[in-house]
Amino acid sequence: MEKNGDDVFLTTTEAARLLNVSLSTLKKFIYKGEIKTIKTPGGHYRIRKSDLFSLLDSENFMLDADKFEKSIIKEFSRGFIIALEKKQRFSRGHSFSVARISVEIARALDFSSFQINRLYIAALLHDIGMIGIEECVINKAGHFSAEDYSIIKRHPLLGEEIISAVRHLRGIGIIIRQHHERFDGNGYPDGLAQKEIYTEAGIIALAETLDCMTARNSYRKPVSKQEAFAEIEKNSGTQFDPDVVKAFFRVSRKCSVYLQT
Repeated sequence: MEKNGDDVFLTTTEAARLLNVSLSTLKKFIYKGEIKTIKTPGGHYRIRKSDLFSLLDSENFMLDADKFEKSIIKEFSRGFIIALEKKQRFSRGHSFSVARISVEIARALDFSSFQINRLYIAALLHDIGMIGIEECVINKAGHFSAEDYSIIKRHPLLGEEIISAVRHLRGIGIIIRQHHERFDGNGYPDGLAQKEIYTEAGIIALAETLDCMTARNSYRKPVSKQEAFAEIEKNSGTQFDPDVVKAFFRVSRKCSVYLQT
């Protein structure tokens, strides 16, 4: 690490270690002009530490799929999910299935790379608020009481609160808050309807419902894929955004691969 006045300059190796990405990924940042550098007389890159942290604060850090796959954000999210699955016996594999199905639907809707990456993280963490719900409630066998259900319905708000405390994830907090809203306005926590609901939240709502209906390790008795698909079609325009439903059926065969049947 080198100093020049008030600036601290890092080597590419130091910068890659700080970002928790490979050296080749960091060099892609540099070649695309997304990281400012200076060159030493010997031709080596030097990076201002302040510029590096500015990159972390920008959306550009998640724009490229390769960067995204290797970023600390994804690893941090995986850590959250591991913690959740250890607490909630019904959730094993659920978050990853929902995230993968959500991405397929987003592609059918022609989402940009940035939108897809943001959706993936939001879908992966959609139930993170369950960490704040008592285990005796979320792991209860049999039917939930009205009181149990009212407690569980807090998890979108708790999820938003948890995610909003993480600087690099704040932008997805609102998506997590809305993932139990319904297109007809009968969802929770805010009773939003139609275009008041983020499309990303509507995608996660469909993907989660699909996975829960078909998963063996769930709160309810699983149904077949055909029955689940019929239920989604039946609830288009009421529970689900019709545009999201149409996009889902364009990629339903791909989505089937990710179901926990």
